[in-house]
Amino acid sequence: MDNPKKVAIACQGGGTHAAFAAGVLTELLIDMENHKRFDMVGLSGTSAGGLCALMAGYGLMPKKSRNGSGSVTEAIQTLTKFWNGFAASTEAEKMHNAFCMSVLRMQEQEVPVLGINMPVVGLNPKGVLAHVALFELGTLGARKQYYDFAALLNAACPDFDEIDWPKVHTRVLLGASEIIDGAETVFDSHCNWDASGSGKLVERTITHKWRVQRELTLPGVAASGTLPSMREAEKIEGKPYWDGLYSQNPPIREFLAGVPKEEAPDEIWVVRINPQQRPDGTAPKTNAEIRDRENELMGNLSLNKELDFILTVNDFIERPHVDGLKKDYKHVTIRTIKMTKETATKLRTSSKLDRSRNFIDALREEGRQQARAFLSDWPSDDEKKKYPKDAAYY
Repeated sequence: MDNPKKVAIACQGGGTHAAFAAGVLTELLIDMENHKRFDMVGLSGTSAGGLCALMAGYGLMPKKSRNGSGSVTEAIQTLTKFWNGFAASTEAEKMHNAFCMSVLRMQEQEVPVLGINMPVVGLNPKGVLAHVALFELGTLGARKQYYDFAALLNAACPDFDEIDWPKVHTRVLLGASEIIDGAETVFDSHCNWDASGSGKLVERTITHKWRVQRELTLPGVAASGTLPSMREAEKIEGKPYWDGLYSQNPPIREFLAGVPKEEAPDEIWVVRINPQQRPDGTAPKTNAEIRDRENELMGNLSLNKELDFILTVNDFIERPHVDGLKKDYKHVTIRTIKMTKETATKLRTSSKLDRSRNFIDALREEGRQQARAFLSDWPSDDEKKKYPKDAAYY
């Protein structure tokens, strides 16, 4: 195409369920390279979705030590290598994963007490039994990147310090939550270089006391994926951070706020991990189902608020007598890429921690299939294939 659409991809978090996003991104990158119908100007994500966004973005970024730009091939290789490394591979890792999953599934069971169904309590993958399993895990044959998040990130992005930030084309945003002030924090690749193009690092850009944009770093990536039940808070400059689930899941407004009209994306594609609707169309009844739905609703809350605001602006600029808005803003189409109803129905909160290779590979393959189906219909003016209607299962 002579004028490919500017597209930003936003990846929700959701533990290993985000392997679905890895499959989606792989297929989108291949289509962009082969057909050049769209330009991936932005990638954003939170938690494991942020890891997907980072791995794809890192592969596309130019590195000073290589005297050249990144590539789609490198982006796909980095994304694939990360998820292959994250999956339990050695016998020690497989045993540990099986142990943790058995504990979590026990939590989801219910036993009758005085005629009331009660969940099994007191079992936590961060608890005593899990720590016993982790003790000396490395000596039993587990790789360091399996149990050490920092080692995993360093192995996946070995040349992070060599990124040539002023030449980065695809902007990367990762969401996190600073837990003392409660500031919604976005680790933003645009904060890593001075607007003048000097290449000088920008330590911090504050847009509001409760909204902070900071430079993109590997500790920032770790912060975006720090669930308090699984890891100690990630500290950056003395301040503790938790998962971006509590602020933006994933960041979107930064793609548009303060961005010149001509640079803003034409479309935002949301890779949804938490279903908007209960896929089976029924209300949750058991304690496990209720916890699952609470987790899904919480994961969608901030996302829907940001998407709804974009739709509101779209509506305003279509109205007569608002030439000022039309001058500064453009219509931004939002689209959804989601799992099949069958897969979404089967997944549970516990399975977000399942690191078995078969599970991860199945989700990646479904992501590729769903992305191919999405691309076969794109671009489409059918309102049923745009947000919010395309987020529905029925």
